[in-house]
Amino acid sequence: MVERTWRPVAWGVVAAALAGLVLWPLARLLGEAVGAGLGRLLGDLGSAGAGAIVNSLWVSALVTVLALGGGLAAALLTERSRISGAGLLRLAILVPLVIPDFVSAMSWLRAYGPVGLTHRLLGIELPGLVGPAGIVIVLSVGALPLAYLVIAGGMRVRAEPDLERAARASGASALVAFRSVTLPLLWPVLVAAAGLVFVTSMNAFGTPVVLGSPAGFTTMTTRIYGDLAFSSSDEAFRRVIALACLLVVVAVSIVGLVDRLGGQGVDRTGLAGGTRATAGPHRRWAAVLAWLAVVLTVLVPLLALVLAALTRAVGLDPVPANLTLANFGRALDSHAIGALANSLLLATGAAALAVGLALVATALGSRWRPRLNTAVTLTFAVPGSVLAVAVLLAFGATLRDTLAIILLAYVAKLWALGQRPISGAADRLSGDLLRAARASGAGLLAALRTVTLPLLAPAIAAGALLVFVFAVHELTISVLLYGPTTETLAVDILGLQQVGDPVVTAALAVILTAVVAALAGLLLLLIRRFPWTEAGH
Repeated sequence: MVERTWRPVAWGVVAAALAGLVLWPLARLLGEAVGAGLGRLLGDLGSAGAGAIVNSLWVSALVTVLALGGGLAAALLTERSRISGAGLLRLAILVPLVIPDFVSAMSWLRAYGPVGLTHRLLGIELPGLVGPAGIVIVLSVGALPLAYLVIAGGMRVRAEPDLERAARASGASALVAFRSVTLPLLWPVLVAAAGLVFVTSMNAFGTPVVLGSPAGFTTMTTRIYGDLAFSSSDEAFRRVIALACLLVVVAVSIVGLVDRLGGQGVDRTGLAGGTRATAGPHRRWAAVLAWLAVVLTVLVPLLALVLAALTRAVGLDPVPANLTLANFGRALDSHAIGALANSLLLATGAAALAVGLALVATALGSRWRPRLNTAVTLTFAVPGSVLAVAVLLAFGATLRDTLAIILLAYVAKLWALGQRPISGAADRLSGDLLRAARASGAGLLAALRTVTLPLLAPAIAAGALLVFVFAVHELTISVLLYGPTTETLAVDILGLQQVGDPVVTAALAVILTAVVAALAGLLLLLIRRFPWTEAGH
């Protein structure tokens, strides 16, 4: 009897979740946008200002070029050369992934901005850091690890060093062999990386608001935030809807273009990771330059942020006599503790719900997993600001200014991060064990509980940790949906950065980064302990 009833129930749960979290909010957004006609929609886009739209497009394009070039160079160095410390360099390259983007922007200000660390010690500051140049630099540093992950993974399955060496043996120079052999094989991978970086940069909010707003430089995401947070007029809300729809169109167009172009490359399955060139002098120098880049773009900004958090007051040099831990005590006042509690509660709830929905969806069988994976990935690809507006339209009448509305948006956005590892792990499981348990007299639920779930436990833990990590430092959704009592730690840090005490702000930012880094380290240990959980990551 259980076997005949559980599948319809599972389908009902998944269908209700997809309808409520994905289809209904996006339908409400689309209906609101086109309800007054195409002319009004275009007019609202015009009133939103071409400047914000153009700024988002050219910044994202430039970030894509820089991150793609840096990611390709880093992947060639770590995957195709025998250099000492390659594993440690890989980890160092990926460090920006665990730093919230607005914290990265703050740390760059503390390192290279006016009266920053380098200015105090060396009299040097980075010109134009507050403004579009700084936005491009910080976004490129944050996007480079994304490009690196995609390209390095592609090198292991698409690019064949033997073909390049054959070209070299035939008289081609290293540059000609790379351009005529390696790049064509990597073309689909490069296109995929470029699409990911471009969409991520278009969706960025934290860095543009920290580095752009003081200079009067607006992007589409900061304009959406400004209209929702600081204006209550109907015209402002229509602008928000128009910009949100434009962001969706751009994201969907880029994804479609990537799918089209990515399929045109030459596919080779080789052992790119298995054979590597010996590290000659030029490769050793390349490794030195890579480490220097990591130090300047990641370690120095983080060090500057930590020193700012430890300094007694703004304006003092970070020498031992001026250092104190009291700022962390001041940072964790009742308001910040409440915001931290909200962040942890929302992250825990999002992880539990996302993993629970992923388990139910995975239980429907391998036939439906690809379709369900595509469906839940839709809202992960949708910009956070757009999703926040859509959820506000769908549920704002009853849930506005509550933790529930933020939780719904978190689950809609992050469901895919729980789904992918569990679905990938389930695809690798053999059905023989479950059938053997059933043949031995176990009921379906007992067999699932005693056989399948223990085997899926590492993937479940990986999915839950992924969702938790992303939810803890999420800012874009939270800053648009929080109410008087539902502020998260990320929102609190952003507010303090704009109007509060810099040293307290830095202390809170260090606390948030430490929490995220600890969770990311736990996730890395889990993946190394159970490598097969990477299947869906």
